[in-house]
Amino acid sequence: MLRELVIENFALIERLSLEVGPGFNIMTGETGAGKSIIIDTVSLLLGGRSSAEQVRAGAEAAQIEGVFEVEDRPEVLGLLADWGIPLGDDRLLVINREINQSGRSRCRMNGQTVTVLTLNKVGRLLLDIHGQHEHQSLFSAVSQREILDRYGGELLAKRKAQVAELYSQWQAVKGELAGLEMDEAEEKRRRELIDYQLQEIEAAQLQPGEEEELSKERTLLAGAERLFASVSEAYQLFYGAEETSTVLDQLGAGVEALTKAAEVDPALQQWVETMSQVACQVEEMARELRSYRDQILFDPERLNQVEARLDEIAKLKRKYGQGIPEILAFAAKLKAELNSLEDRTERQQALTNQLRRIEGELAEAVQALSALRRETAERLEVAVTAQLHEVNMGKTVFKIALNRVADAENGLMIDGEALAVGKDGIDHVEFLVAPNPGEGLRPLAKIASGGELSRLMLVLKVILAEADQIPTMVFDEIDTGIGGRTAQAVAEKLFLLGRSHQVICVTHLPQIASMAHHHFYIEKRTLNERTMIQVRALGKNERVEELARMLGGAEVTATTREHAREMLQLAETLRLEKSRI
Repeated sequence: MLRELVIENFALIERLSLEVGPGFNIMTGETGAGKSIIIDTVSLLLGGRSSAEQVRAGAEAAQIEGVFEVEDRPEVLGLLADWGIPLGDDRLLVINREINQSGRSRCRMNGQTVTVLTLNKVGRLLLDIHGQHEHQSLFSAVSQREILDRYGGELLAKRKAQVAELYSQWQAVKGELAGLEMDEAEEKRRRELIDYQLQEIEAAQLQPGEEEELSKERTLLAGAERLFASVSEAYQLFYGAEETSTVLDQLGAGVEALTKAAEVDPALQQWVETMSQVACQVEEMARELRSYRDQILFDPERLNQVEARLDEIAKLKRKYGQGIPEILAFAAKLKAELNSLEDRTERQQALTNQLRRIEGELAEAVQALSALRRETAERLEVAVTAQLHEVNMGKTVFKIALNRVADAENGLMIDGEALAVGKDGIDHVEFLVAPNPGEGLRPLAKIASGGELSRLMLVLKVILAEADQIPTMVFDEIDTGIGGRTAQAVAEKLFLLGRSHQVICVTHLPQIASMAHHHFYIEKRTLNERTMIQVRALGKNERVEELARMLGGAEVTATTREHAREMLQLAETLRLEKSRI
C-alpha cells in the first residue's frame, strides 16, 4: 500500500507531500488543476518514462519519493532479498526517482541505486494504474490476450513459457534446415569448385616462411656477378694483390716500424701489440671474404626456378589470400566446408528428426495452453458478467472467442490442419459484447461506447487486481462517458474495491467523490508570479463545499450545498450497508 508521496520541482509542483490512506481515496479539483500530474509522478516511481520537460522551470532536478508498506507482500520481499535491498524494522520500501535537466534519471530503493527495469518489476506487484485513455487498449487483440493470460495466473504463465521455449527451438531448427537445403546442381557446382581450389593449393605444397626465403635467394642469385666483383675487390685490397701493396702489407710494415721505435721508447710497445692484433683480424677477415667469394653461385637455372616458384605463390595469393598463412587457412576452411557438404545428408536427417520431435512437443504444448485458455476464458466471462451487474451493465453479454488461423505454408500441423503459431501459442483472443438484449455478439471495438469501455476496463482491472493481489489501484478519470445511475454504480464498485484494496481515483463526478473514505482537493495557485499545484485533505465541511462546486459548477448556492450534504449522508448510509455485506 502507498503510504506517502513526496514531490519536488516536478512540472508545476514546487513541493507537495501527500499522505494517502487505506481504502477509497478521491482527488478532485477544477479542470486543468493538475490532477493527472499527481498520477504521472506515481507512474514514474514505478518505472515510467521520464523527460527533461518534467523538471520544474528554474530547478536543477525533480524529486519524487514514495513510501510503500510491503510487509504483507511476499513476492516483493523475495525480489528485494534477491537484489540485496535492505528493509528496516518498519518494513517500509522507500522508492526515489530523480530527473535532472538533461532528462536522465536516477532510481533508488531504500537508498540503493537500481535500474528503471527494477522499478518496473516491483511496481507491477505494488500498484496498477488505469490512465485516462487506457480503455482504448481494449481494442487491441494483444491486450485482450494479455488480460486473459493474466487472469489465468501462474499455471497459465508456466504453460506460456513452455510454448515460448519450444517455439524458439522450432524456429532455430527450421532455420538451420533451410540453410542446409541446397539444390543438387548447386551442391555439385560447389563441390567441383572446392575440389579444384583444394587441388590447386595442395599441389603447390606451400610451406610457412617459404616466400620470404625465396625472396632472399632471388636477390642473391640476381646480383651474383656484382656481388662476386665487389667481394673480390675487397679481398684484393686486404690480402690478395701481387703487384701493389695490400692493407695487410702496410699493417706489417707499420708493426715492424713501431717495433724498432719501441726499442727506444718501451711505452710504444702497447701500440705494437694493438697493431699486431689489427693485422691478425684483417688477415682473418680476408680469408673469410675469399671463402664467401668462392661460394657465390652463378646459377641462372636456379634463378629461373626461384622466379617461377615466386610467380606461382603470387598467383595463389591473388586468388586465396594475402600470404601463405592466409592461403593455408583458406584451404582448411574449404576442407571443413567439404566435410560439411559430405555430412549434410546425415545432418539433415538428424535435424528433420529433431524437428518432428519438437513439432510434436510444441503441438501438445500449444493445445494444452489453448485448453487452459478456454477454461480461463469461461471463468473470466462469469467474473466479468457478475461485475458488470454492479456497474449498471447487467444486460450486457460478454464472451471471449479463441480463434485459430490457418497457415498452409509455415503453420504447425495440429489435428491434420496447418495453423499459424507464435511464441504465445495458436490462439487469437477476441472480446465480444452485446450491450443490449436481442443484439448479436460483436467485437468490442465495433460496438462499445466510451462509457461502456470505461466500465468494462474498470471491471477487468478489479478482477485482475484480485487475481494478482495488487494492493493499490489508481484510476485517472475512470468516469469518462458516464453519469447518473451508472456513476453511482461505479462509485459503489470503487468503494467495495476499497474494502480489500487501496484505491486512488481522480474524478469529476460528485457521486464517486461522495463515496470516498478520504477526499483530497487539488488546486492551481499563483504566488510571486509562479504557478504551482497544491493538494490538501478535505474535512467534512470542506467536502460539502467541493461536492457543491462539482454539482453546481462555477456558482455554489445553498441548494447545491444542501444537495452535497445529502449526498454525503446517503453515501455514509450506503457505506454502512455495504460494509455489512
